[in-house]
Amino acid sequence: MKPLLSSAAKPRVGQGRFPEIDLFRGLSVIAMVLFHLFWDLVYFDLVPWELLGENPLLVAWTIAGSFQLLAGISLSISYARAVKQGGRAGIWKKFVVRGLKLLAWAGVVSAAVYFTVDMPIFFGILHLIGTAIILAPLFLPRPLLAGICGLAIILATRWLAALPVSGWWLLPLGIGEINLAMADYYPLLPWLGVILLGIWLGSLLYPGGQRRFPLLALERVNALPGAAFIRLLGRHSLLIYLIHQPIVFGAVFGLHTLLGYLAG
Repeated sequence: MKPLLSSAAKPRVGQGRFPEIDLFRGLSVIAMVLFHLFWDLVYFDLVPWELLGENPLLVAWTIAGSFQLLAGISLSISYARAVKQGGRAGIWKKFVVRGLKLLAWAGVVSAAVYFTVDMPIFFGILHLIGTAIILAPLFLPRPLLAGICGLAIILATRWLAALPVSGWWLLPLGIGEINLAMADYYPLLPWLGVILLGIWLGSLLYPGGQRRFPLLALERVNALPGAAFIRLLGRHSLLIYLIHQPIVFGAVFGLHTLLGYLAG
């Protein structure tokens, strides 16, 4: 019987990775780096904010939403495999430790940004995903509930975000009006809803941590030139997130300085 994946597209033995998830996450990584390049160019007044349309944040939200949806799908797969291997004992500890590690990295990023630019990060995408990982065991055994709650959170966000309340403690929730410019802001409302939808979607597409659908369409995509590199980016998305912005920001700052020197 012909295998569904070509040898170039197969995950390495022992990893149990799904190449399509790495591929989609890798594409999101590329889009993220390009958008951050654009953001840096805008920050140093090298290109106009309107270059990507009337509201470039829509582009950023689309990219972030793809990461969050994939995060939910991956949580579903990870949970299913953990239960198969050792049952539900220790599940909370596993996800709480993972979430706290990500929150620690979020703190590092927030501190670096605080001393670099004049737009802080109090609850960015790493804070969101780290918190969602800690909360995930509430929903992972009940994927349908995750989907319902995710949809409810998204639908309720517009009303809750417009409530005439304010307070720092509400900032992670996304409730009330926030009059503060931030470099990265992804509150639990609505973005936790996207991750919960990903958990539900993961339970449908990868029940028990196994792919339900054949990979016929993606087989050719995974064999295309460059696809292996994109999957590599997807496998190391956190590392790339942590290191790419200092590199890109530094390069744009250097360009800004050089242009200022030439103009002066």
